[in-house]
Amino acid sequence: MTMTAIRADAGRGWGWIVEGWGLFVKAPGVWIVMLLIYLAISVVLSLVPFVGMIAQALLSPVLVGGMLYGAALQARGETLEIGHLFQGFRDQERMGPLVMLGLISVAGYVLITLVLVMFVGGGMMMGAMMDGANTGVPHEAMGGLFVGAGLVALLIVMTIGLAIAMALFYGVPLVMLAGQNAWPAAQASVAACWINMLPLLVFGLVYMVLAVVAMIPLGLGFLVLLPVTICAVYASYREVFEETPQPPGIRLAK
Repeated sequence: MTMTAIRADAGRGWGWIVEGWGLFVKAPGVWIVMLLIYLAISVVLSLVPFVGMIAQALLSPVLVGGMLYGAALQARGETLEIGHLFQGFRDQERMGPLVMLGLISVAGYVLITLVLVMFVGGGMMMGAMMDGANTGVPHEAMGGLFVGAGLVALLIVMTIGLAIAMALFYGVPLVMLAGQNAWPAAQASVAACWINMLPLLVFGLVYMVLAVVAMIPLGLGFLVLLPVTICAVYASYREVFEETPQPPGIRLAK
C-alpha cells in the first residue's frame, strides 16, 4: 500500500486546530468521557512501580488510536461512541503494530535515560577524580566544562524527544487508519513531519498559547483542549496523507 505525504501551507497549523474544534463540538460530552477514561487508565498504570510506566507507554498508542478512529468516523458523518476508545484492542491486526509504536517510544526514553546517566554520572565521577588528584584546574574552568557537557546532553535529549514525537504524530493514525506496519509508519511520520515543519511549528505555537489558557481554570480547560488536539491530529493526518496528493510530496510505501 503506497501512501503520499504532501506539504501543507504554514497557515494550516491553525486550520487543523479549528477543524479539530469542529469535530469536538459535535459530541463534546462523549469526547470528555473518553478522555477521562484514558486519564484514569494512565493514572492506575502509573501507580504500578516501573512496570506500570512501561505498560502506559505501550498501551497509549492503542488508546489514542481508538480516539483517532472515532474522529475519523465523525468526519464521515457517523456517531462517536465511548467504546471507540478501545477499538485498537478489538482490532487485533492493528493492536500489535500500535503496541510496537509504544515500544519505539520506550526505546527512545531508555536512550534518553542512558544519555543523562552517562553525562551526569560521568561528569560527577570526572569532577571527583580531578578534585582528588589535585590537578590544579580552577573550579571556574571545571564548572564551565560541566555546563558545556550539560548543554550537549540537553541537546541530545531534546533531539531524541523530538524524534519520538515525530515518529508518533502521524505514526499512530497511519497504523490505525491506513493499516501500515509500525516501523514503516514511524518512518513515514518522521518524513511527513519534516516536510511539514512550518505548519507544525504554527500548530505548536498556537497550542502553547491554548495550553496556557487551559491552565487558568484549575487546568480544567485541558478536558477540552486534549480532545481537540486528538481531532486536530486527525485533521492534519487526513490532509497530509488521505486527501488528493499535490506536488511536492514524498511517496511512502508500506
